[in-house]
Amino acid sequence: MEDCNSKKILNLITKLQEANDDLASSEELSFESLKQVVASCLAISENIGQSLATLGEGARYRVELISYQTLLKDFVKAISVTGELDYPVEQIAACLAKMQAKLRVKKRKQVVFLPYKASMWDSLASIYEATLADPNCDAYVIPLPYYSKDEQGNLKDFHYEGELFPKEVAITSWQEYDLAEKQPDVIYIHNPYDGSNFATTVMPAFYSANLKKATDLLVYVPYFVSLHEQAHHDYPLAITDGFINADLICVQDEVIKAGYLGAWQEFIEKNGWPEAVLAQLDQKMVVLGSPKYDALNKVTPANYPLPSDWAKKIYRPDGTKKTVVFYNTAILEWNLYGQEMFAKYVKVFNFFLNHPADYLLIWRPHPLLVDNIRTKTPDFLPDYLRLIKLFKEGQIGIYDDSPDFHLAYAYADAFYGDLSSMAELFRKLGRPVIQQLVTYEPADTPANFELKVAKELLAKQAVIKEAELPLAKLPALLAAVTTEEVKTDYQFGRKIHQYVMNLLTGKEDDRAFTH
Repeated sequence: MEDCNSKKILNLITKLQEANDDLASSEELSFESLKQVVASCLAISENIGQSLATLGEGARYRVELISYQTLLKDFVKAISVTGELDYPVEQIAACLAKMQAKLRVKKRKQVVFLPYKASMWDSLASIYEATLADPNCDAYVIPLPYYSKDEQGNLKDFHYEGELFPKEVAITSWQEYDLAEKQPDVIYIHNPYDGSNFATTVMPAFYSANLKKATDLLVYVPYFVSLHEQAHHDYPLAITDGFINADLICVQDEVIKAGYLGAWQEFIEKNGWPEAVLAQLDQKMVVLGSPKYDALNKVTPANYPLPSDWAKKIYRPDGTKKTVVFYNTAILEWNLYGQEMFAKYVKVFNFFLNHPADYLLIWRPHPLLVDNIRTKTPDFLPDYLRLIKLFKEGQIGIYDDSPDFHLAYAYADAFYGDLSSMAELFRKLGRPVIQQLVTYEPADTPANFELKVAKELLAKQAVIKEAELPLAKLPALLAAVTTEEVKTDYQFGRKIHQYVMNLLTGKEDDRAFTH
């Protein structure tokens, strides 16, 4: 049986179960109203029978359908003859429950993933892989189109990134899969902002309130992971419609969950919302880890062959490798420092421009940084775009705006720049994470610099501030430590998938029990 049709039939049975509850209290209805309700139920049951017959399943459900229709007809007949309201609620409920159980045994779960940025796909990828491996599920990846906004918040440019996803991911067009009609069992999102994001927005049809109506279970998985050192910057990101509308929110760890709840507590008190909202959020925020960690299991040169143009820049003519630095520039720091941060970029690029034989810089700005600058500080946009052009043309390093950052991770010796998800993931690989300081000169080395301190911080996988490990001393640190490749074996995507399947089964059991 086609799953979308079984889903429709299940929805019709749910309507009959609701009508059964109403008819059980039929003393409050007039005889004419009763006949109308029964007629409507019989019409729905005929619709179910025709749908089952079309699918070649009519015989399998004939006994329950005929029993259901006979019970209703006899009920109406008895009223007209004796005037007694003896409604067979339990017998009808049993007929419907049997049909429901048969359908659910045959029905495969439809699980839909609605990413919008290809570069954020790693937040859902391992859940998708676990869903594909589940013989009881059909997985659909439907990249959502989105708009960037101008400085007034008006819609500007239309974007669709379906062609940027990994080749092994089967893409379904958003124009071909009707969520309202298909009613998938589960929908996963990584964008909780609806219309409140100042830089971009998906179409209103895909806002979380609308998605909630189209599925049994709306699951929000954050597109980022947080460093505990800077988690306070991420907590306000919880105050979104997506948090309110999601049935399940997958949270990285207990520290982050406590921070989210604290942010919501403050918001609720400030805006006079009922305390019950906090209890609801607490219940549906579940610590399940992040699929973004799972992607690190594959970050090895063997899984990410080096493109020839990258190889020419990373390796010297004699075959030895330069010190490769992954440079992360984020939205938060730009919004905090503006012109000072722009000047910092220039100083960093000059440092690498002056040391081409020793270092190779891979610059990876936040994928929405241009949209952010256009919206928040539009006067800086021409200069920023000019800087990108100069970086590329000047062969200062590698400008990486590809959807998958893991290629850069496979070859980078150290992380440098603004703290974000990029830093949290990188330090799990056991490599140095250096936080840039906006006013620090990249070429400087303090007189009191101690390599021992940097080594101790690295051993703890701690964030190392730029003054504690200047770029000029990075090669010395790398030479002084014996770094074995860290092997990770995260399985958070599988854990989330299993939790969602169990939760979905529980919801179905509750529904069956209720009716």
